[in-house]
Amino acid sequence: MKFTLLFEGDIPPRRKGSHDEIHKIRCDLSPQLKALWDFPPLADEAKKWLKHADENGGDYAILEKRGGAVFAPLISKRNDLHCELRIKFLRQQAPGQFIADGGDIDNRMKTFLDALSVPPLAQASLFAQFASEEPIYCLMQDDGLVTKLDVETDRLLRPTETRFGLVAIVEVNVRATRLTFANIGVSG
Repeated sequence: MKFTLLFEGDIPPRRKGSHDEIHKIRCDLSPQLKALWDFPPLADEAKKWLKHADENGGDYAILEKRGGAVFAPLISKRNDLHCELRIKFLRQQAPGQFIADGGDIDNRMKTFLDALSVPPLAQASLFAQFASEEPIYCLMQDDGLVTKLDVETDRLLRPTETRFGLVAIVEVNVRATRLTFANIGVSG
């Protein structure tokens, strides 16, 4: 399965205490990931996958709780999936300026990959104030499920509403680590 996500906003370099910034990016992407579940092949799997592991012993149940928040990672070890990402960062500057302006690309990529993932268990206390059974949709359980990463920068040729003027186009290619009857329709 292949699809594209679009993000417009700031991706700050990774630093201590950046959990709120990471979660804001995660929440901005959640509606797009939620919409994926309305279309085949995910619509066919939603009833089996969008539940907690303790509900009827579902092997492919993907919902995870952190504090009071529930997260729904599409790509999970439970459903034997991993992904390849091709990310293009567009800014109103010459290609490569993303790297030189305000932080290095590897720290910004770490921030962005964290935002595409469920927060680690060690951060559960940060989500104690969230009390909702409505999941926050994420791309993946953790960034260790990315097996290929291609990053490119280019010039953005239109105005943006954000201070930093960043647009990220994320092409996702979902693959199976182990092909099963449950994931055959989703794996590319």
